[in-house]
Amino acid sequence: MTELMLFPLNSVVLPEGKMNLRIFEPRYKRMVKECCANDIGFGMNLASGRKSTSGITISTVGTMVKIIDFETLPDGLLGITVVGNQRFSLQQVWSEHDGLRKAKVEWLDNWNHSELNGSDSFLSVQLEQIYNKFPQLGALYSHRFFDDASWVAQRWLELLPLESEQFELLTSASSCQPSIDFLRSAIECPSPKETRQ
Repeated sequence: MTELMLFPLNSVVLPEGKMNLRIFEPRYKRMVKECCANDIGFGMNLASGRKSTSGITISTVGTMVKIIDFETLPDGLLGITVVGNQRFSLQQVWSEHDGLRKAKVEWLDNWNHSELNGSDSFLSVQLEQIYNKFPQLGALYSHRFFDDASWVAQRWLELLPLESEQFELLTSASSCQPSIDFLRSAIECPSPKETRQ
């Protein structure tokens, strides 16, 4: 098993996904410093918001991310950009003296790339519209794989406000198919008239 520092958040990064983060808590500044010094990643898990005796409850499935860029933001805080690398499942979690969580994890295979069926192509169309409407999101991806069901499904799961149980169910699956099935019912397919506009 591998040991990872954890950064629970109410939004997530999945493999091949990217996110900009603002780092201000001392424990996470330490995490970033150690990751940069040792060229290692850290784990991101969905924080459910529910409290337990050890603090907030986090998802048992997470993603190891690597820091690919950093900057000092206008407000003086540290900004980093991360990319999702590998899925994992939590095996054992504990907190260090400053509250930084660490865990022993087991790696999970990432979803295989697969072609998106023509009947599900509206998922790609809708995703591309979101990237066009919110350029700060689209700017993260110089390469977009709208024909890949795995890539499209994971980008949607990063965007949608999922309940922790739904997130666990979908991300723990061995393939993207359960997520595609869920997205097909959750996202409205535009009518032919809307598509032509």
